[in-house]
Amino acid sequence: MRYRNIISSSFIAATLVALPISADENKTSEKYQVLSAQLITDAKLALTQGKEDDAQLMFERALVANPANVEALIGLGNTYEAKGQTGRGLRYYRQALELDPNDKTALQAQSLAFLKQNLYDRAELNRDKLARLCAAGCDALNAVEIALEAYRAEEADKDTQKIADAGEVSSN
Repeated sequence: MRYRNIISSSFIAATLVALPISADENKTSEKYQVLSAQLITDAKLALTQGKEDDAQLMFERALVANPANVEALIGLGNTYEAKGQTGRGLRYYRQALELDPNDKTALQAQSLAFLKQNLYDRAELNRDKLARLCAAGCDALNAVEIALEAYRAEEADKDTQKIADAGEVSSN
């Protein structure tokens, strides 16, 4: 499967290189950006339909067309998370944030992935950064705050259960 992805990515790269280059370099750049955006749209649809492998391939192709596409990196992170590979998804969120440290969607996605990995402190740091970026509030900040609260409640429930279990053991 991975071999097919490499072949497909190589093919798309060769296709992009073979495209006629106009005299105006900006038009060529725009063509790649448009292609990248269309691939992202298609990849998001595939991901919502549960076609993670197709989505992954399209997000990778979008990156070939436009290597600085933060949205494609976030999409790859989401795809790997959908495949159950949260650690790998985190790598793509980090890459997206290296390109745009203030991207709210990347900060949100990374925060939620941190919580899946029990990295509460890191998720909280992202919430703090989102709070500075979204002084009047924003959807990304709200989603992260809700997730942090749910995480804290779940951890409190675990602690309560441990105490209850310990009490049952000592009374027997």
